[in-house]
Amino acid sequence: MFTFFTDIVKKDVVDRHGRFIGHPYDFTAELEEVYPRITNLVISRGVFAKRFFVVPWKEVHQAGKRLELRVPRESLAEVDSYREEYEPTLRSDILDQQVVDTYNRKLVRVSDLHFLKVDDDLRLAHVDIGLRGLVRRLGWERVVDGFVRLFNRHARYLNDEGLISWKYVQPLSIQSATGQIQLNVDMNQLRQIPPSDISTMLMELDPYQRAALIKTLDVQRQVDTITELDLKLQKDIVEELDAQAASRLFERMPADEATDLLAELDKRDAGRIMGMLSAKKAREITELMEHESDSAGGLMTTEFITLRPSMTVGQAIDHIRCVEIQKAETIYSAFVVDEHEVLIGSILFRRLLLEPLESKIGDVMQQKPPAVNVDDSVKDVAYTMDKYNLYTLPAIDDEGRLEGIITVDDVLHAAVEEAWGKRGGL
Repeated sequence: MFTFFTDIVKKDVVDRHGRFIGHPYDFTAELEEVYPRITNLVISRGVFAKRFFVVPWKEVHQAGKRLELRVPRESLAEVDSYREEYEPTLRSDILDQQVVDTYNRKLVRVSDLHFLKVDDDLRLAHVDIGLRGLVRRLGWERVVDGFVRLFNRHARYLNDEGLISWKYVQPLSIQSATGQIQLNVDMNQLRQIPPSDISTMLMELDPYQRAALIKTLDVQRQVDTITELDLKLQKDIVEELDAQAASRLFERMPADEATDLLAELDKRDAGRIMGMLSAKKAREITELMEHESDSAGGLMTTEFITLRPSMTVGQAIDHIRCVEIQKAETIYSAFVVDEHEVLIGSILFRRLLLEPLESKIGDVMQQKPPAVNVDDSVKDVAYTMDKYNLYTLPAIDDEGRLEGIITVDDVLHAAVEEAWGKRGGL
């Protein structure tokens, strides 16, 4: 038999002798279970100055329109507050709060809770996110339902329950001691949500909740998610992270993305993070900071794959697989440089896989590939990529040395920013 939180809190609570004690107010539960078992009932007494009794659910007997305790009223201890010892609770941490619907991959607000009763055992089965749940909470269900049926008895309002199984729900209740969210779903469910969907959820949360949700993800998922956000939201999240967590994030971020974000931070915070990065990562970021943000050097990343012309195709594939693949931002193409790091060619991975393994890279590469100077403008970059229909474009210095590569998403991001800027100025 199912029942709603809204219906339970309307019941009277009496002791074993039938004496009135109060009304159900809140519940604690073992939230890590697939369908959490209610462990304690919180009873409220009074209107303006509420007092509370916390009773183990095993002492509660559900009898019709009231709840009967198996203990006398004299055995109950009255308290002003019950949350310090009994956290989290359903009213405070679930009801009216935002939760992650891991099945539909979105953020929703809980209007009511749906319980399953089996004898005297009570379990949380669903959360209600529908409009009807909100109407029920307000006490208008009978009036509104009757009004809707009068005009359309097949209305979606009446037929769509708006219930989500608890096993797909991730509450955003935050443990104050750690600043982290208590995970109540299998971590694999969160891993299955694309970073773009998680980033959409983050935009609907306050900065503290954003940082708490980010902390539940592994570092690579953090990077994939945060780089989907605009710089302002990235900055808000990083400012809520401790220095160690922030440095781990920056260590795994593409150098160009990390450089842009560091430029948004307070100089003291940016300096602290830079001091905790590896020497290699810090050097890459420092080099990128030397370029203007609206230049090719400001768009490029220093994480790319290089090959030598003397390599065979087989050696190149092994080199990419064993050495380079971990540090590259894109695996669409590789760039061929000589002993002075001067760009002399490029090769698409697709072609690399089709060439005989004994062929020399210098024989199969595209010679003198299109490139831009690190000081060229963003417009020059966009023009060159469009002209040659490129996904990646090398950026070289005045001596022809390969300094970095620019990916099409970086150019698109810059173009969108410019377009929105112009729109905002109209």
